[in-house]
Amino acid sequence: MNEINALRARANAGDAAAQYRLAAMLAQAGDAASAKEWLEKAAASGHPGAIYTRATELLSGPPAHMAPVRAADMLREAVEKGGLGAARQLAALKTLGLGAATDRRGARALLAKAAAGGHPAAMREAAALAIMAGRDAAAADILLRTAALKGDWIAAVLALRRGGIFTDAEAQSALSQLRQAGAPLLDRHGPPAATATQPRALRENEIAALLEKNDAPAPSRKVLRETAPRLVAYEKALTPLECDYVICAAAPLLTPSAVVDPRAAGARQESFRTSDGCAIGVVDLDLVLFAIWEKLCDAVGALTPNSELMGVLRYRPGQEYRPHHDYLPEDEKDYSEVRRAGQRAHTLLVYLNDGFAGGETIFPRLGLSFRGRAGDALYFQNTDETGVPIEDSQHAGAAVSAGEKWMLTLWIRQRRFWFWK
Repeated sequence: MNEINALRARANAGDAAAQYRLAAMLAQAGDAASAKEWLEKAAASGHPGAIYTRATELLSGPPAHMAPVRAADMLREAVEKGGLGAARQLAALKTLGLGAATDRRGARALLAKAAAGGHPAAMREAAALAIMAGRDAAAADILLRTAALKGDWIAAVLALRRGGIFTDAEAQSALSQLRQAGAPLLDRHGPPAATATQPRALRENEIAALLEKNDAPAPSRKVLRETAPRLVAYEKALTPLECDYVICAAAPLLTPSAVVDPRAAGARQESFRTSDGCAIGVVDLDLVLFAIWEKLCDAVGALTPNSELMGVLRYRPGQEYRPHHDYLPEDEKDYSEVRRAGQRAHTLLVYLNDGFAGGETIFPRLGLSFRGRAGDALYFQNTDETGVPIEDSQHAGAAVSAGEKWMLTLWIRQRRFWFWK
């Protein structure tokens, strides 16, 4: 109590850092109204963390409640005041072209700035991009290890899976902490390092060089069905690191899956869909996830701006998605975003892991089923070229009988989706 009283006194005296910390403590205590009041005061006092937090609030929720231009302006202000988290978030907006002009090089520079400044998530993000591009693996491993030791749990999972980064003692300590926290992907990890990697601070220009993009080779493809609905399978559309990254990014966001309800202009839960899932929203999107998203769209020849938000599903034993269609019910054409973007013309499904039984993707009207390995993808039509639904596109996710199945989903609309400007 003495600590919070002293903190409140400094906050009342105009100390921005105290205001920001007090807001966090009040939020943790469940006093949302007071927390919001002090957060706004801290932002008005120029605290970069408070400005960043307020900006992310403007990027959350349904599109009608978002204010990306204002959010981008606030993030720029926070970056000017030294906010590293704000730099990372602004990099995502510049990559998307949402609230700010599209500027891929500027986005990478912002990420390099945040990583060089020691922001753990930015360091992990830079490491993953470097590995994906085939850049300096040793430098990437330094970034990944440092991010993990700074407390970034996703970096710790990726480092364990990659192997050769943690010593055996470090690996066992990380595994213990991650298991207690309920982190995914702890069933397999690579061999430990013989000795600890000596930490070395990477300069901003060194990190920026790691982020230069290389074009990935196109995955091999096999046409499973030529006539409508056309089905195409892709082998190794994503690498193991990319699959792991998506799972880790999605895990904290999962909620029980729902289905479109055109009458309520929203979604509802149904007994025929029992998985957990999420859409990775703008505020959760980073440059790694965007690179994965763009890579998948390029592989299947889809325009990234026509894609809905990337979705992730987790199926545990007994969970399934019974036969259904992905095209939208006719009533949903009343939605403004559907009028703008058209039907869900195609679906892309990517298997993100192995180690489960069951879980095939079944097309009951076609007598076909598909079961991919981690990184494999299936792309199929839901409508014809004019948007008319194809009834035979009905499909199901068979029940998982053992283990967990993780899937990435992308629905491709006929036209540009709402958040692409």
